Amino acid sequence: MAYDIETLHNLEKQVLLALKELGPKLPADVIIEKTKLSEAEINKGVEWLKEKGLISVEEENKERFVSAGFALKYVEEGLPEKRILKVLLHEKEDFNNLAKKTKLEPNEVNVSLGLLKKNGYVSVSAGKVSITDTGKEIAAKLNDIEERTLGVLKTPQFHDEIPKESQTVLTDLINRKLVIPEPHNIKHIVLTADGKKVLPHIKIEDVFDVLTPEMIVTGQWKNKKFRKYNINSPVPPIYGGKKQAYLKFVDDLKQKLISMGFKEMNGPAVELSFFNNEALYMPQDHPAREIHDVFHLKKPSHGSLAKYSEKLENVAESHENGWRTGSKGWGYTFDKKMAEELLLRSQTTAVSARKLCAEDLEIPGKYFSVSRNFRVDEIDWKHLAEFDQFEGIIIDPNITFKEVLGMLKIAAEEIGGCTKFKYTPVYYPFTEPSVDLSVYMEGKGWIEIGGAGIFRPELTQPLGIKEPVIAWGLGILRLFMTKYNINDMRQIFSTDLKWLRNFKW
Repeated sequence: MAYDIETLHNLEKQVLLALKELGPKLPADVIIEKTKLSEAEINKGVEWLKEKGLISVEEENKERFVSAGFALKYVEEGLPEKRILKVLLHEKEDFNNLAKKTKLEPNEVNVSLGLLKKNGYVSVSAGKVSITDTGKEIAAKLNDIEERTLGVLKTPQFHDEIPKESQTVLTDLINRKLVIPEPHNIKHIVLTADGKKVLPHIKIEDVFDVLTPEMIVTGQWKNKKFRKYNINSPVPPIYGGKKQAYLKFVDDLKQKLISMGFKEMNGPAVELSFFNNEALYMPQDHPAREIHDVFHLKKPSHGSLAKYSEKLENVAESHENGWRTGSKGWGYTFDKKMAEELLLRSQTTAVSARKLCAEDLEIPGKYFSVSRNFRVDEIDWKHLAEFDQFEGIIIDPNITFKEVLGMLKIAAEEIGGCTKFKYTPVYYPFTEPSVDLSVYMEGKGWIEIGGAGIFRPELTQPLGIKEPVIAWGLGILRLFMTKYNINDMRQIFSTDLKWLRNFKW
């Protein structure tokens, strides 16, 4: 015999006995129905038998047809077209009155009338619906037609299980969206050669799997038969709980920054345009503020800047004529109402703008934020509609552009684990000079990580800041990708348990 039967659990034996009685290859659903065990119990028995080589599992993908939720009421109440024809058999009916008489929703009447008119069963004239002679003939046969139709609606069925005479009915129901085709996986349990050898010796016995303290104290164990244990059975892997890899990466980054003397700053995801744009010296006609880039709130559409009225006046003048900064500004008429528009934050620099307006701002001071932003963007291996940004500012009378490059070097090497990175001069409305950080990813080439620079006086002075401020905004998701060689950003938010369990940092 290929296997020691005394080590088999009764769940395994019941699966084997079902295969012995009904055939060497059975769908799992048939075994459940035969044994009266739960699906979970059958799954356990099948997995154990599979590990022991007594069965194999074959999967078959088929298409089945299930009824839409709203269509199930027709099983109890009858088809809407039958109810309409019943009413019309007695007299013509006003179109608007049919819903009331048939107790159908207006949209159900519209769909059913369209079907009946298409087949020549009813006609519509001057707002009145009447049954045709063909309709009267079909009304006499409706019981048979309805029976076939409801038969398709009642239970999920596979295409090859539906009688030929009902195929036309099925097509009609699919077109009316009363029946929905959906993929269905069928699991077939198949006896192996070793499984066939043990079948003649299988029988259900009153055996015990566990020795309890009560059995020892009372001596009951002396009269009991225990199932043998196979000490060579493979042990299932145990996956201990651990933090999701990206969340751990962000936590580690925060701890590193705090150890460097940074303080965390925060701001709302639903932001005023003022902090997301105007306070950052972004002109109100800047292309990045178009509807195709930013999510604007519909209701409420505006917030209040009453608390920041003085800074709003300063920023408005800075945009129009440069205020006291020595700049000429952007040279347009500033719209204060536009600054009160509500939107989903498109850049974490909005958090920096809020911090520069805060009463608890420390000078000198160092601040950071890792926060979610939202943009109407394409979705591919390096873009998502919502993304996290690593934002930072340092306010210090002695800060220079050299420190900007130093922070970007730390981000590339120590945070992103990059060996190849480069700086590129770039333009931003809110920094001057400005620089982009790009890193090299194997298989992808150079990818932009984000930008940095020194905040312009047109930004800082209207907010009451006289000291120089360096700032950066980096794609933290992209740094995580470079650190762990992930080629698709979407993988970071995967529900693939195998990837999550096996991820090593």
